[in-house]
This record gives sequence, C-alpha cells and structure tokens, in this order.
Amino acid sequence: MTGLINKSVFTALILTSSHLHADSYDFKSGLWENSSTVEIIEIDAPPEVEKMMRSTFKKRMETETECYKSFASFLELDADQEFECKREIKRISASKVELEESCTGTDLTSKTVGEINLNGKTSTSTSTSEFETTFSDVLIKIKLKVVANGKYIGACN
Repeated sequence: MTGLINKSVFTALILTSSHLHADSYDFKSGLWENSSTVEIIEIDAPPEVEKMMRSTFKKRMETETECYKSFASFLELDADQEFECKREIKRISASKVELEESCTGTDLTSKTVGEINLNGKTSTSTSTSEFETTFSDVLIKIKLKVVANGKYIGACN
C-alpha cells in the first residue's frame, strides 16, 4: 500500500493533458529538480496501520531530477494498468494550473485536487505546487498534503 501511495503522490504532481502547449505557459523546458514533502492531514485506520503510515510519512522529503521537453511532459502521467483515472486540468493563467484527478482500482480509490504555479521561462525558472490527496480502501482512509518546489537547472543531456 505504501508503494502505491508513493506512486500516487508523485502521479498527482505529474498529470497530463494533450491540449497543453509550452509556449502558452511560463515554463522553461529542460532539466528540473523537484522536491516535495508529504504530510498526513487525517487518517482513519487500525492503530497498527496508522502508526506505520505516520512513521512512513513523517515530514518526508523526496527529490528527483527529470528532463521535461514541454509543459505537457511536465504534467505527463505514467501509464498504470491497475487504475482507471479521470483528470481535469484547468488553465487559470500562463503561470497557474488547477487540477483534479479521481482514480479507481480494484481495492483502492483516490482523489487529488491542487494547483501548480509557474515562474518564468528563464534560467532561474521555478515552480510550486500544492495538492491534497485522499486514498480509501477497505481498511483505511488517509488524506495527504503534498507541497512541491521545482527549479530549472539547465538543458537536458
């Protein structure tokens, strides 16, 4: 379950849409370093599961580096055969995107809402995002808050 939640948390950060064009957003294509923290907001689970989940997500920081050829690739979702997901991405401005995603699997459902804020097309470009994701299965319901910061670090190799 923890692996699934980890994948889903980062999936929430990287949603896709075929109508997004890099030129219409304040986004610089290239190599980005993205760091995120995950925090439990609420949890309803048996005590031993709750203890394990709280330990797993205790002010946890993840950092990854990835090459994005366009803003659409920044929002791209890895294909997952286990879940059926519906996404809605709403462009607020050239520097802000709101999103909502609901996924259903055999034993797990999730819902994610949040936004991505972009800051420029220069060598000092940055991004911030904040999401809330709720996961439910037969044993637990957990609501997570994910806060992420990205920075452009150069051209892709």
